[in-house]
Amino acid sequence: MTYTLSLYTKVLVGLLLLTLLTFVQPMLYHLTPGNTAGVQLGISAIKVGLVSAFYMHLRSENAYLKGYIVMALIILLIFFVIVGIDVAYS
Repeated sequence: MTYTLSLYTKVLVGLLLLTLLTFVQPMLYHLTPGNTAGVQLGISAIKVGLVSAFYMHLRSENAYLKGYIVMALIILLIFFVIVGIDVAYS
């Protein structure tokens, strides 16, 4: 797949708009701290997806490498769940 300058520009504009949304969201929508953190994590997950797909060229990789990435993310999620359970019960 060929990545063009216009595609990189669109991704950059998207990342900048999402970053702006990250800063503006707490002022516009007064949510509880837990809900605000969830929305912020959702926005950051979208930004991570854009960066990894386009700037790290993972969008055009084969399924074998994508499987390794998914496996690493699942292991990271397991660690986060374990730490969350530990913090909740201590």
